[in-house]
Amino acid sequence: MALELADTLRREMTAQHPGDNKTRLGQFMTPAGVARFMSSLFPAEHLRDCHLLDAGAGLGALTCAFLERCRKETAEAENVTVTAYEADPSLALHLRRHLNGYVAVKAEIITDDYVMQATADGLLERGYTHAILNPPYRKISSQSAHRRALRRVGIETVNLYSAFVALALGEMATGGQMVAIIPRSFCNGPYYRLFRGFILERSAIRHLHLFRSRSDVFRDDGVQQDNIIIRLERGGKPGPVTVTLSLIHISEPTRRVVIS
Repeated sequence: MALELADTLRREMTAQHPGDNKTRLGQFMTPAGVARFMSSLFPAEHLRDCHLLDAGAGLGALTCAFLERCRKETAEAENVTVTAYEADPSLALHLRRHLNGYVAVKAEIITDDYVMQATADGLLERGYTHAILNPPYRKISSQSAHRRALRRVGIETVNLYSAFVALALGEMATGGQMVAIIPRSFCNGPYYRLFRGFILERSAIRHLHLFRSRSDVFRDDGVQQDNIIIRLERGGKPGPVTVTLSLIHISEPTRRVVIS
């Protein structure tokens, strides 16, 4: 129910502000179908005693989808703790209302800048067992406070989306599972070479989901950008990677192949 409420509000906000659908930090809100698909990628055996991080939670679609999955798999969500960051106060009010629908879940909502919070005391392991992310997409100036904060913890990157992924990965416990939807641009080229090295040193890629069309994911917002969904295992050893492809839409059957 909470996920449907979040998705209805997302559609209403999109209709009210056509052409200006990003949050002020450069973030598009996640449709319910995408959120459910992302939550489905977490291994079922890891869905008890969870501490979930949602950095840049928006209206809460991703966290709500994760909690729905926990209830489906375990018939309870009492052993789930959520830490959700949302810097936009107006979105945080809706986020709180949506998460309040899960009365047994311990949820902490932090209305602050995730990058600055995560780097304030150095990059520390905070025991997150899961992370689900639709991070903001915005370039970081080389002289910005964000860039300086990231450099202090050994992260050199040019965009907020890669900063969020790197920071969340650094905060996760060994064996923790992260699912994130991010632009495909990090996969090649010199700008993201250090970021690629950072994630490959600290995790193993377990799943990659690709989209046939650039407009599949955020079609309501008119976004034309190549995105992928990636699942990482913190501290995992390199191994087979499952690759799936949306043929028509994310809710449709997918092609699947395992690459060793």
